[in-house]
Amino acid sequence: MDGAGVWWALAGGWAIDLWLGAETREHHDIEVVVRRDSRPLVWDALHESSALSCIDPPGSRWRPWFRSADVAPPAFQLNARGPAHDFDLFLESVADGVWTFRRDDRIRRPLDEVNTRRTGIPIVRPEVQLLYMAKSDEAKNEHDFTAAANARPPGVALAPRRARDRAPVASMDRGAGALRSH
Repeated sequence: MDGAGVWWALAGGWAIDLWLGAETREHHDIEVVVRRDSRPLVWDALHESSALSCIDPPGSRWRPWFRSADVAPPAFQLNARGPAHDFDLFLESVADGVWTFRRDDRIRRPLDEVNTRRTGIPIVRPEVQLLYMAKSDEAKNEHDFTAAANARPPGVALAPRRARDRAPVASMDRGAGALRSH
């Protein structure tokens, strides 16, 4: 993705494991986040080597993703599949350098505080990744939360809780860049 000239970061369980510095569980997919407004550049970088698809609207089936496709919110999931790769791309909304959580637009953070680097690879910060995972009670997400909570540095509080409607209700304090939704 570096060659595409866009902001990106590895997401999902791989982001947690890279942050931890070790593979702590099996992974069945690779997820990469990109800015929603960089879709045309991402398409340009991938279309010659990949079959590109999207899920739009959410809950529907995969369909071809064309450069001219809008893929407007709430849609966010793309896929690139080639002979040597298969990964999902998640579109992130960013305006004026501020990222907005796709499930609750009250949750915002400066874009440069959404990711960090591990072994030279940009990854979604654990407190942001776990916010996305808080909606699910899948065993892999529970594992990632426990592993990250046990290894968190001082000053990073991770405390996702689930509401009755399974929407994330989280308090993830990290100084001035805190994520909050109650």
